Amino acid sequence: MSGTEPSRQLISEWAVCAIASAATRFIPVPLLDDAVKYRAIRIAVLRTLRANGRTYSSEWVEPLYAGVDATSAGMIWRSFRYLGTVPRRVILFPIRKYVALFGSVRGVPTDVMTVLLLARTVHRCLVQGRLVGSEQKQLRAEAVQIRLAFDAALKGMDLRLFTAALADGLSQGRGLTAAAVRYARMTFAHDTHEGQAGGPGLDPGGAVGEGVERVEEVLRRPEIARLIEEFDAAFDVELAKGARPKRR
Repeated sequence: MSGTEPSRQLISEWAVCAIASAATRFIPVPLLDDAVKYRAIRIAVLRTLRANGRTYSSEWVEPLYAGVDATSAGMIWRSFRYLGTVPRRVILFPIRKYVALFGSVRGVPTDVMTVLLLARTVHRCLVQGRLVGSEQKQLRAEAVQIRLAFDAALKGMDLRLFTAALADGLSQGRGLTAAAVRYARMTFAHDTHEGQAGGPGLDPGGAVGEGVERVEEVLRRPEIARLIEEFDAAFDVELAKGARPKRR
C-alpha cells in the first residue's frame, strides 16, 4: 500500500459508518432516522480528518457530510443536541422483525457506496494538502467546492456495478438488518465529544462486523477497484472545473 492509500482500519471505519447510514432506512422513528444518518456520515468524515492530522471541528467542514445546503438533517441533529439528548424511549423503540435482506432493499447499496466514496474522496483531498489551516470560513468554502465536485462526479458516472456488488455481499447475512438498525441507533443517536479519537468506538462485531468484512471484500475486487479509480479521476476533473475562474 502506498502512503496515499487509506489504512485498512480507516476503510473498516468507513464501512461501519456506511452500513449505519444505510440502516436508517429501517428506523421507524421520524427525525431519529435523519439524525442518525447525518451523524454516521459525519463520523466517517471526522475519522478521516483525524487520521490525516486535522484537529479542527468537523462542523467547520460540514458541507462535506451534510451537502452544500443547510440540510434538514443537520438542523435536526443540532436541535437534538440543543435539547440535550435523544429520549431513551425513542432510541429503544421496538425493532421490527425485518424479513428483507439488508442488501436487497432499494437504496441501501447506494447509501453504502456513497458514504464509502465520500470518505475516500475526503481522504484523497487531505493527502493532497487540501482543507488545511485554521480559518473556518476558508475551510467551509473549500468543503463546499469539494462536495459540489463529488456530487457532480457521482451523478455523472454509471456505478451500477459497484452497487450490485454491494447488494450481493450485504444480502448474505440474514441477521444483518436488525443488527445494523440496533447498532446505528445505539451508536449514533447521541452526540459525543469529537476529541482526537474522532467520536465513538467503531468496533461492532457480530452481524454488523461480518457485513463490514463483506464490504471490504467488495472493495478488493479488481473490477471495483478500477471503477473507484475512474471515480477518483472524474472527481478530479470536476474539482478542477470548480477551481477555474469564471469568465465574464
